[in-house]
Amino acid sequence: MVEEEHLSFEVNEELKRIRQRHADLERQLEEYENRPFLTPVDDLEMKKIKKKKLACKDAIERILTHHRRRGKTGNENIG
Repeated sequence: MVEEEHLSFEVNEELKRIRQRHADLERQLEEYENRPFLTPVDDLEMKKIKKKKLACKDAIERILTHHRRRGKTGNENIG
C-alpha cells in the first residue's frame, strides 16, 4: 500500500506480522469450512479463530488510522 511507504520500519514490521497472523487464521478457518462435519468443539474453535482474526483486522486498522492522523496533523515525531 502506498501510505505504508512512510511508516517507520518497526511499525511496518508490526503490520507485516499482524497481516501474516491474519492470513494464518484465514487458512485455519478454511480448513474447518472444508470439513464435511463440524463437532461442537470444532464450531467453538472456529468462533475463537474468527474473534482472533477480527482482532488482527482491528489492530491493522488502528495502526493505519494512527498513522493517517499523525500525517494530517504534521506531528510525525509524536508517538
